[in-house]
Amino acid sequence: MYPSCEVRWFFSTAPEQLAAWFASKNMFFDGLSTPKRVDHYLLVANGKNIGIKLREGNIEAKQLIKVPGEWHFPELNTSGQIEHWIKWSFQLDEADVLSRQIIHEGQDKWIAVEKERLGYIYHFQENGANSQVPMGEWVAEGCQVELTRIEIRGKTYQTFGLEAFSDSGQMERNLKRGAETVFPLLGQWCAKTENSPDGLGFSKACSMSYPAFLLSI
Repeated sequence: MYPSCEVRWFFSTAPEQLAAWFASKNMFFDGLSTPKRVDHYLLVANGKNIGIKLREGNIEAKQLIKVPGEWHFPELNTSGQIEHWIKWSFQLDEADVLSRQIIHEGQDKWIAVEKERLGYIYHFQENGANSQVPMGEWVAEGCQVELTRIEIRGKTYQTFGLEAFSDSGQMERNLKRGAETVFPLLGQWCAKTENSPDGLGFSKACSMSYPAFLLSI
C-alpha cells in the first residue's frame, strides 16, 4: 500500500520552456538516459476516482481517497488540484494469458500509454535540509518532481507533476515543501532567461489526474 499526495498538469502541446528548464539540469528526452516504458490503463466509465494499469509485470490499482481542493502557486500564477491517492501493486503471473493478450495484442477498454520521464526526488531530512536524489531511490520523506512525455494512440502529450510521500503521514506538508522548493527555482529561471512563467503552459483547467485525463481525450 503506497499513499501519496499529488498535483499534476497535462499539456496537449509540448511546454518548450519547461523542457528547457529540465535541460538546464542536464535532463533530456533522448531515449538513452530516459528509457521508455508502456503502461496499459483500464478505462473505467465515470472512473476519475480510480486507476488500474498493467506496468512492468505488475497490476496496480490506485484509488482517490481525498481532495483537499485547489492550491495557488504564485510563482507560476496558477492553481492546481491537490489529491490524495492510495496505490496497491500485485505481481502478475508471467503465464497469465489475459495480461499478455492486453500487452501484446490490445483489448477494448485498455489503452496503451508510452512514457518517457525526466525528474528527481527531493529528500526532506529531519534537520530541515533537503537534497536531490534520482527517481526510483527510496527516501522516507520526499516529493518527486517529474516531466513525462506520453504517447497515446499516435498523439503526444506531456504532463508535469509533483508527488509527495511520507512515512510519518505528512504527505501534504511534503507536497507543500516540494512546491515551495521547485516553483521559486522555476520562476527564477524564467526571470534569468527572460521567459514569462505564463509561457510554461500551466493552467488550472489542465490540472487533473491520469484517470481523469485519459477519460477526457
